[in-house]
Amino acid sequence: MRHADFIDTTEDAANGFALLLESADHTTPVSSCPGWSLVELAVHLGGVHRWACAQLLGGGQQLDSQKPDAPLADRDALVAWFRGGAADLVATLRELPEDAPCWALYPPARASTWARRQALETALHLWDASDSLGLAVPIRPDLAAAGVAEVAEDMYPRQVALGRMPSLEERVDLRMLDRLERPGDGGSFGLRVRLGPVDETPAGTANTLGGARPADATLELTAEAALLLLWKRRDLAAVDARVTGSREVLERVLGNPLAP
Repeated sequence: MRHADFIDTTEDAANGFALLLESADHTTPVSSCPGWSLVELAVHLGGVHRWACAQLLGGGQQLDSQKPDAPLADRDALVAWFRGGAADLVATLRELPEDAPCWALYPPARASTWARRQALETALHLWDASDSLGLAVPIRPDLAAAGVAEVAEDMYPRQVALGRMPSLEERVDLRMLDRLERPGDGGSFGLRVRLGPVDETPAGTANTLGGARPADATLELTAEAALLLLWKRRDLAAVDARVTGSREVLERVLGNPLAP
């Protein structure tokens, strides 16, 4: 996906979330975010949008954004608060060059990193909200594939660097069944991503495992199912997937906090 596509996705997903807020019961429990109701998810996502916008405008320094309190007691005011934060984020991303320097959760420290991160954040939480209401808005294969690569190449190494989990010793290959468009020539490819020791070069979007050691387990599934699995929205028993190799290794690897 291109930079502009991520920004458009953030805008569309935020609009979808706001529409749910306009009509749904705000006390609805969000099962994929244990302990949260729909309104608590909205406050979280609206706060994340404001925080990300502050980082984009922070001149390369990590900033603590002073977020105005969400007006919880008034539905219309809460929806306006949520829409305002999303609109500011989208406008900022569109105004800045994609290579504009800024602090980011992981390299590269530039605006394009936030465009991808916020597209994934917003789309995943739209899925959370819609799933809690029995709707389950699907996540596009190209966006889901970008999210799977983000976990393997950015989020998981960050979790290790922050001491939240040890580096994996075993190797699991995720093979996406979706055919993704290859920019430039109109062709398509199937994405393959590896979860393994952090000191080994991940395959990621290169779509090849090169001379890497053989996987201990391989999981074949759609990109959306892989994304939901890695972010603990679904467990292995709840996704349509084909496992080869050691299921024990697969379950052990997936049991780690690969993403925050």
